[in-house]
Amino acid sequence: MNASHLFKKICKNLLPYSILSIYFLAQADTVYKKTSSFYDKLPKTPKGGTLRIMSPHSVTDPKSLNPILNTDANSGQYDEYLWMSLMTLDTENLNELPALATSYSISEDKKTYTFYLNPKAKWQDDTPVTSEDFRLTFDLIQNPKVAAAVLRSYYHGISMETPNKNTVVFKVDSPRFDTLFQMCAFAPVQKKQFEQTKDFNQDAGIMNPIGNGPYIFSRLERGSRLIFNRNKTWWGNELSHYKNRYNMDTLEFPILSDYNLTYEKFLSQQVDTLEFTSDQWHNKVQGIDKDKFAFEPNSKKSVWGLKIENKSPKVYSYIGWNEKNPIFADKNTRRALSYLIDYNKILEKVYYNLSIQSSSPFGSLTNNSDVTLRKTKIVMNRGKAMELLRSSGWKNTGGKSLVKIVKGKKIPFEFKFSIVSSSQTALKIAQIIKEDFKKSGIIMNIQSLEWNTFLDQIEKHDFDAVTLAWTSTLYPNARQIWHSKSQGLGGSNFIGYSNPKVDDLIDKSNMEFDIKKRNLMMQEINRLIYEDQPYTFLFEPKYSLEGLNSKIQSHKWSLPYDNGVNMNLFYLP
Repeated sequence: MNASHLFKKICKNLLPYSILSIYFLAQADTVYKKTSSFYDKLPKTPKGGTLRIMSPHSVTDPKSLNPILNTDANSGQYDEYLWMSLMTLDTENLNELPALATSYSISEDKKTYTFYLNPKAKWQDDTPVTSEDFRLTFDLIQNPKVAAAVLRSYYHGISMETPNKNTVVFKVDSPRFDTLFQMCAFAPVQKKQFEQTKDFNQDAGIMNPIGNGPYIFSRLERGSRLIFNRNKTWWGNELSHYKNRYNMDTLEFPILSDYNLTYEKFLSQQVDTLEFTSDQWHNKVQGIDKDKFAFEPNSKKSVWGLKIENKSPKVYSYIGWNEKNPIFADKNTRRALSYLIDYNKILEKVYYNLSIQSSSPFGSLTNNSDVTLRKTKIVMNRGKAMELLRSSGWKNTGGKSLVKIVKGKKIPFEFKFSIVSSSQTALKIAQIIKEDFKKSGIIMNIQSLEWNTFLDQIEKHDFDAVTLAWTSTLYPNARQIWHSKSQGLGGSNFIGYSNPKVDDLIDKSNMEFDIKKRNLMMQEINRLIYEDQPYTFLFEPKYSLEGLNSKIQSHKWSLPYDNGVNMNLFYLP
């Protein structure tokens, strides 16, 4: 799961410094001026061929192919190919680039954001993209009947005006540090496709999109694959930074729940790209199958492995404890559970030391995180854990588990731990934790669920504990995940965390435009959350581990802020 809309998905959840600098430096109305881009300098590349992309998220059919409703990683991974937002990013230098808009202006008081649409922008059916499409999209997002609660939260206190067909104006009550970011992120749906809809959530167009991006949806073969065809008349090719990107004629996304089987398909060249797990990289790519791989492009071998370490914020994995469950309501209980986990064993046996232990929801090594926690993070300590459990009222009465009296009722320390069935990594971690918990009188029953069932359980807050991952960002807005007001259905605070001090700091940090002052606030939020342990913070990868078919060519495999390989640069010679 991740942030909810297109600009964040395309740009790996980064807030560009160029956008921030507007807040810090501008004293009058600010007008966007395009800067030189890496993409502008790309040499001419051939078009054609098929790229078969195996994603770790493609374990089941997407729930949606619509930027308003896409809130999970599986559905959201396709947005880049079908939809455009107002602005996009150069992931080499984090400067914003024109997309549906050619430029923007910001009022001196930072309460009015005006975007000027490119009159050449068209939908795939050759009708123009106009402000009316933005108006309908904005109204859908704001409609409480539309299942867009996560996205809706980002536009709270914002209104839209459309003075003419090529101008979109956002008005904000109270500008935040990331207001422009949210505006640039806005991706419209076509008015003509949805203006007559009676139930947007169930509309047939949700799975049959009319997009404005470089690819056109072809078909979904349920349980098998998703296919896009290149939009050969895409208007975006007239923009210099898009001209030599998105080169493949066909993109095919296999849907396969068994990620081990995908590795075999990659070796046999039935898929062309694969993101390796740590286990696959260590035991196969650099282990038993090492002779089958090259480790640089242009090799005579059919496949090669790429190990990427760059500036892109990495995902962090965690265990989320449902605080509405009386077992996990007490902070000391949650801290005790964190002290019972053998992090070093998991790092060695599951991640092969290709990851680090996480100590922050904001990227453990970023300026938003408390440096002292990197050295004083929780490590396995059964004595400390048992002390905390006793202080929380848990007792050993000779049964198979600890027990506690809650509201006059004796409850056992037994719970379900939900994981995604396709994740072998999650299963291995769960099995290690289960055995360690059992030694201390805690019964953890592993519940393995198909992805969409898993998501449904989370959205309904119908779980005990889960393991998931979030993407860290350079300039995070903590409100959506950590503010107590984000606990409602559709919100990302699905564990029910609430701390008034954290709420207050989130509100203040979002109004702070001085980046250094904001960093200090985020570090304090980090300390408070880590003390409460609403999540047990697990691990962050050091690298992206990618597998590529040697037939693929690229002028550059990854830019500094790409999260893995940059597939929109691929071409076939």
